[in-house]
Amino acid sequence: MKRVFIHAFMAGNLGDDLMVRILCSRYPKVHFFVFADASYHTRYRDLKNLTVFAPEDRKTRVLNQAVRRLAGREDGARKLLMKTSHAAVHIGGSVFVQHLDDWSGFYAMDEQLVRLSRNLFVVGANFGPYTDPGYREQYRQLFEGYRDICFRDSCSKKEFSQADNIRWAPDVVFQYKEIPKVSAERQVLFSVIDLTERGGKYPVSQYREVYEKFMKDLAVVFLKQGYRVKFISFCRMQKDEEAARRIQKEIRKEVSFDTELICYDQNLEECMQAFAASEMIVGTRFHSIILGMCMEKKVLPVIYDYKTRNMLNDLFPHSGLEFGELEHLSAAQAAEQLKASEPYRAEQAVREAQEQFAALDRFLLS
Repeated sequence: MKRVFIHAFMAGNLGDDLMVRILCSRYPKVHFFVFADASYHTRYRDLKNLTVFAPEDRKTRVLNQAVRRLAGREDGARKLLMKTSHAAVHIGGSVFVQHLDDWSGFYAMDEQLVRLSRNLFVVGANFGPYTDPGYREQYRQLFEGYRDICFRDSCSKKEFSQADNIRWAPDVVFQYKEIPKVSAERQVLFSVIDLTERGGKYPVSQYREVYEKFMKDLAVVFLKQGYRVKFISFCRMQKDEEAARRIQKEIRKEVSFDTELICYDQNLEECMQAFAASEMIVGTRFHSIILGMCMEKKVLPVIYDYKTRNMLNDLFPHSGLEFGELEHLSAAQAAEQLKASEPYRAEQAVREAQEQFAALDRFLLS
């Protein structure tokens, strides 16, 4: 049985968790390893081909102690699994972004992954944004050591148009196979994010008040029209839940209708049911938009990041609202436009998204 080390953002984010699940489910005869907190023993308990190494696990401590004793190195379990696995897969979305002026720490982690892995694949990522041309150049050189890189938008691929080992295909989540078979109800599902601490190099925190007011106004319009409204939090650590509760509080000041909040934790099936049972999706989280498209819903993307705009340009052009538009847009008008829109037709994107795994298929299934 081939062994594969997974390098991923494991922080209770529905989108990232789903990508890892799709990867492991695609190759049931491959043994995968991932480092994550202990909650992932429960989150992924049904994935029999995935071993989770949590810091507090006995197996992790024993491996770390053994490597420290023999080689005098810290973080030994992780490095040992990288070196002894047949391949490593770096799976995730915004994994190559220049977050800081000093990006050397992030680069060092990726360089270590290249150095220690026997065969390294990237699945489902985007490249950028960045402001330092040296960032792109350093990664251009580093990417020469990867066996295959499949980005999720054409803009990322164009950054490295001459590289033979770099491709692009629609997002991995278009390959999610376990969509609930339920009929859509008169329901609108809102995915929201907390902008409070989203300053940094590409700030959007200044839009928080306008954004939350627009989402509140839009929800009120639908409630008054007899729709059920649900909110979904994709990531508790990044405070989606807090933003949703603030919006719910403002809704209650205007109308007496109740809204529901679903918080992703270890309840993936409940979250997928909410998407499947909704007629329309108002999505801010990247993968809330993808799931809405995948399930062929009417989707209104609310764009907070370059990655969303780049994806929409490829797959769903002329759609979506930028934060800068929200202050001047009528919620009633936005609601009518969403209701009048056509459900997304996902067949082509689903088919083309298989290419995310083309190189891995050749390596793992041969």
